[in-house]
Amino acid sequence: MQILVVEDEKHLNDLLHDYLIDAYPNAKITQIYDGLDALNSIQNQVFDLVLLDVMLPHVGGFEIGKAIRKQSSVPILMLSALSDEENQLKGYALGIDDYISKPYSPKIVLKKIEAVLARYQKETPETLSNYGIIQYNFEQYKILVDQVPIELNKKEWELFSLFIQNIGRVYTREDLLNLVWGYDYFGYDRTVDTHIKRLRQKLGNAADYIKTVYKSGYKFEK
Repeated sequence: MQILVVEDEKHLNDLLHDYLIDAYPNAKITQIYDGLDALNSIQNQVFDLVLLDVMLPHVGGFEIGKAIRKQSSVPILMLSALSDEENQLKGYALGIDDYISKPYSPKIVLKKIEAVLARYQKETPETLSNYGIIQYNFEQYKILVDQVPIELNKKEWELFSLFIQNIGRVYTREDLLNLVWGYDYFGYDRTVDTHIKRLRQKLGNAADYIKTVYKSGYKFEK
């Protein structure tokens, strides 16, 4: 499970992280302290749960929640000292799942998370998108090839997500380094080639969907 914690107060962010990792030891928890960083993160990664503070540097929680809802139905719990009715209604109008007022008990937060996740699992049947022999679900971080589930690491999933959403587009190695590893990454083209090789291996019978374009880079199509 991929969990995003957006809270600018470091001690609260760390506290939530510690409680979450105890409750969900296999979860990958991303800690973010700034609104702009949060926007970048939701554009480049798929999450299963978002804990979102309202008052953040640069970009506020309401704007982030609105951006999330434009692209995802991921469960959102909003955490805020702004506990008045107007702000709570504003959050619910944006489509958040629960509003937790500060100060809060981390144990109560965990109970609310448990309830929200249970509701989503009950109300949201598993749906898979199809492309050739590949089936995938961004919300559930799931991919199957010939009906067989495969496991991708973070970078492999990010590469696959970029490819599957841009069928036929040619990406240079530099493009992929910038889009997947980030513009501030000082790495080598060989990094891309190595990850492409591993992704092809894991895709098995769909490996040839990743095509090498001579003197250009890579594209994805069946």
